[in-house]
Amino acid sequence: MVHMRKREGTDDGFTIVELLFVTLLIGILALIAIASFSGSSERAAEATCFSNQRTLSTAITMYRSDHEGADPASFDDLRPYARDVDKVRYCPLDHSELEMDLTIDQVTCPNHPR
Repeated sequence: MVHMRKREGTDDGFTIVELLFVTLLIGILALIAIASFSGSSERAAEATCFSNQRTLSTAITMYRSDHEGADPASFDDLRPYARDVDKVRYCPLDHSELEMDLTIDQVTCPNHPR
């Protein structure tokens, strides 16, 4: 007669140590992902601001070309030359207004100097 022995300690579940290790690993990965996303949104805002500066600088050049070298008095004068002037004249990071430097036909941002 053959007796089968029941194997001891062969529970098919996870141990507390394994669960804690997996939880810790997931937490570390989540922290890395959050840090990565926060930095990328700031870089995206900076790239958008540079694009807005370039758009308005080009609009100033076109305004001068059409008005025999005269300077625009404000961003409102650039409406025919740039789409959404009310939107692009502000920095997306903190909504501060961009500044016109008419001596060099350039628009600059106080937050993102070139």
